[in-house]
Amino acid sequence: MSHRPAALGSLLGVLLAGGLGASCGGPARVSLAPPVAAAARSTPDAGLSPPAPASALADLRFDTGAVDRRVDPCSDFYDFACGGWRSAHPIPPDRTQMDRYAELAELNLAREHDIVEAAARAAATASPAEQRVGAYYAACMDEASIDARGSTPLRALLARIDAIQGVADATDVVAELHAHDVPALFELSSGTDLRDSNVMIAAIDRGMLGLGTRDEYLHEDADAVALRERYRQHVIRVFDLLGGGASSGADADRVLAFETALARSMLGAVEERDAEARYHPMTLAALGRSYTTFRWDRYATARGLAGSQRVNVTVPAWLQAVDASLSSGDLAGLRAYLRLQAVRVSSAMLSRPIELEFFDFYQRQRRGAREVAPRWKRCLRLVDRALGDDVGRLFVARYFTAESRQRALRMTDALVDAFRTSLRTTGWLGPSAREAALAKLASVRILIGYPDRWRSYEGLRVERDDAFGNLWRARALASDRDLARLARPTDRDAFYALAQSVDGFGQKQLNNAGFTAGLLQPPVFDPRMDDAVNFGAIGAVIGHELTHQFDDEGRKYDAHGNLRDWWEPTDVASFRRRAQCFVDEYSSFHADDGTPINGALTLGENIADNGGLRLAWSAARLPEGGAAIDGFTPAQRFFLSWAQIRCQNVTPEVAHRRALSDEHAPGRWRVNGVVSNMSEFARAFSCGAGSPMVRPQVCRVW
Repeated sequence: MSHRPAALGSLLGVLLAGGLGASCGGPARVSLAPPVAAAARSTPDAGLSPPAPASALADLRFDTGAVDRRVDPCSDFYDFACGGWRSAHPIPPDRTQMDRYAELAELNLAREHDIVEAAARAAATASPAEQRVGAYYAACMDEASIDARGSTPLRALLARIDAIQGVADATDVVAELHAHDVPALFELSSGTDLRDSNVMIAAIDRGMLGLGTRDEYLHEDADAVALRERYRQHVIRVFDLLGGGASSGADADRVLAFETALARSMLGAVEERDAEARYHPMTLAALGRSYTTFRWDRYATARGLAGSQRVNVTVPAWLQAVDASLSSGDLAGLRAYLRLQAVRVSSAMLSRPIELEFFDFYQRQRRGAREVAPRWKRCLRLVDRALGDDVGRLFVARYFTAESRQRALRMTDALVDAFRTSLRTTGWLGPSAREAALAKLASVRILIGYPDRWRSYEGLRVERDDAFGNLWRARALASDRDLARLARPTDRDAFYALAQSVDGFGQKQLNNAGFTAGLLQPPVFDPRMDDAVNFGAIGAVIGHELTHQFDDEGRKYDAHGNLRDWWEPTDVASFRRRAQCFVDEYSSFHADDGTPINGALTLGENIADNGGLRLAWSAARLPEGGAAIDGFTPAQRFFLSWAQIRCQNVTPEVAHRRALSDEHAPGRWRVNGVVSNMSEFARAFSCGAGSPMVRPQVCRVW
């Protein structure tokens, strides 16, 4: 699984999951309604039923009742395995997709709700974690107070933005925004040096824009032009809600022009995956000499960085565009852009009309959501972002047993053993590369459930009557914590997800693979089920993350996580030939709305899906034949389990967007594309040669 840099990734995750903020969207096809209409379409929170307690929710398990037995599994295994589930699980009005992971996330959210509601009611004798979580949630849920304050909490910051009269002023304001984890103009974060994973290095990546891709700003087709006009109208309404009045239209034009100038320097989605193309290290002092308009010396002082600090500039053209925009003297455009960034990241803690305006554009128009998620859900996601490890500790104590952790570790050991055997017998890999690959596999760190060291929020002030202040202070703590890593050795045991989230992750530079307690729940991992079901689901997920360390990007990192060439030219040529088979295969597929899948963009995930399921099959060592359950043999249950964790329903808007920008193929092709490459599947379901699920040319790397 690939990750955006920490600050931007976490921001987008909260905004998109919560349904109320910035998004990289696909073109919407309807005109934008005014805010009052958006409010009318959205069910008021006061009229919503309270969430069901977690204990009352349906038990999530592998379910043969989800199968559509009218479909021939050899013709379309996805429809066979998922047809019943898809019919029974339409997309809820406050979501833009429904899938098995979303189903599990909903259950975990209900579990969190039980935990956080209890914390909000806890007495003064409660633990510090419970007091922080409870106070943050209570303040967020006090919508009347938030609404009464409107945009007042932002006034001082907006005034400083409006007072910008030169580059020095702009530098100070950008530094202040960055100190609160707002990626305006560019994003500064910490990470491991690609060439020396023992060293932490600062990274400067592109900043946030209101639209998601270069093409959305630059293409002149009818959809792109219409999208930009809808975005412009959205920005006008945001500025109107801030009191812009007659200047809102001109400021919206300035924002669009300012962002378009930056967007010209953006990389394409495929280029974004190439780590070598995004590695341009230099010192901060050299940075100031290369990009002379922005006051890097002033910025470094404000952010506590030394001029000798090494920085990786991921996209030099982006900083050139920033410099050009600043040197043009367009301070009015800069001020309008910065105002929009400030309100976007804090919209959830501002007045309801502002919050609804961001929902209306980013979630309703761009992603197809019909209703705003209830307030309690939005607040839980904000609590997670601010105090995620506090909540994670409480979640793990209730919902993740030591026995579950140990069984997951045993499964992981079996997957690693299977991969070791595969590497030793892989005929196309030369002797030196094989030995290096085995050494790399032996050094992979496996992280199960939760971190060994939880994040501390000691010193963070959380008040029950200050929702905006809580948000702003928590963002500052996150930013400070991230930059503090620059002064410390690389933490190779860092856990890059919240324990309560539904997530599997891998860091190529740390050569690790992690699986959260929130993921290690039914139906993905179920201690009550047999090996066939568990290896088909969580086993394949574990195998997926292990294979990522050897995909088209992962293979470039050695056993220590350093980016270097450790393959012979003949090995590289063999790998590329095999990888091209996947590019060609998946490029022949289409999303449900008809948009072609980009086989080059999805290559890493497709290698991981195919390799992961093969590893899981080898590790499971299922008995020949075996006892049938509900008419399905162990081998059939294995493949059904894999398919069922990929069942999904997605809005057309999201299907289109993802086909253009997501590194993952749609669920249908993550199932059918993989099983059609496996003779084991054909044998399990007696599929003859020439069946749609039996490819004449099998694709395989690992």
